[in-house]
Amino acid sequence: MAPTSVPTGALPVASRRGRVLIVDDHELNLKLLERLLELEGREVRAADSLAAAERALAEEEPAMIVLDLNLPDGNGLELTRKLKSEPRTASIPIVACTAAVMPADEDRALEAGCDAFVAKPIDLRRFSEVISSILA
Repeated sequence: MAPTSVPTGALPVASRRGRVLIVDDHELNLKLLERLLELEGREVRAADSLAAAERALAEEEPAMIVLDLNLPDGNGLELTRKLKSEPRTASIPIVACTAAVMPADEDRALEAGCDAFVAKPIDLRRFSEVISSILA
């Protein structure tokens, strides 16, 4: 299923400051990532599909997106390419967070426009370092 388009136009600026959008179809991963980010003082919005992520992005522009690459309704790399090609969302950092951990998987994520790559199972220290460096 192809993702729906993200509308253009201004989004609330205040909402972008610390909010992180997590996109993952696995409930346990969503809860873990949400808790880790909240412990770092981040506001979190969760989406369990690409369609839900696009609805969230239509409402507000997050400071960052943590994106699982393999979702039931599509490929996270397709969404990444789309977001990076649109002026309104091109500057949002995207962290690929996936169980696809072959070197070629990381290369594909970075080539698609992801700003960082974190493998699952998640190394908590590495995840925290990546998030901190991006949102510094």
